[in-house]
Amino acid sequence: MSDILRCPIDGSKFVDKWVCEKGHRFSESNGVIDLLTEDIKTEKLLDIVAPLYESVYAPIGFTLTAGKSYNWIMKKAGELISGTIVLDIGTGTGKIFDYTKCEICIGLDVSFKFLNILKKKRPNVLAVRGNALKLPVADESLDGLSAMFVLHMLPSPLVAIREINRVLKHGKKCVATVLTKNNAISNFLAKIWKLNIYPIDYYIKIFEEMNMEVEYEKIGAWTFFTCAKP
Repeated sequence: MSDILRCPIDGSKFVDKWVCEKGHRFSESNGVIDLLTEDIKTEKLLDIVAPLYESVYAPIGFTLTAGKSYNWIMKKAGELISGTIVLDIGTGTGKIFDYTKCEICIGLDVSFKFLNILKKKRPNVLAVRGNALKLPVADESLDGLSAMFVLHMLPSPLVAIREINRVLKHGKKCVATVLTKNNAISNFLAKIWKLNIYPIDYYIKIFEEMNMEVEYEKIGAWTFFTCAKP
């Protein structure tokens, strides 16, 4: 595992259990590896609903805003990124791994509450607390990557997509479901969540600037992106 994960401060390898080559020390608690170097505030509402997120909040929310089921979108995404080593950014409870075939499955999130639920529900998934804008992962080490319902929550989707491009192997795929300026529902969600959301073209331009191949599908308030690193 130390061959895949990297120190989020300097990018060096871990030579001991969560001690990197430069001596930076990190911790592991209840199966959650904490590689977060800064205090990132999580959405309070999501932490509150965490115990019911997978069974109630996400299914109802996605059905109302997309007209499709939550299981449908997670299955669609999971089957596209199956591979030896797979990372899910903003993993929450790790639902996508029910549909993803991977030997090393890594779920990354900033929320201890969600990651603790992930470890109870899916103990074979490696739970990592980390920053999507500075992924603690080696260059070109992943066979598949997903970022479901998270890019629009970040202060810089551009930086996050650069990181996705950095860690993905050539010839491999990534998927992302993003809240984009599609309709009145997406604008309403952005308002109540206090988000700055962007049109589909904004994301297409970023992927293409990274020389990534990209396709998209509008699903209600959301857009499902499939990208590949040539």
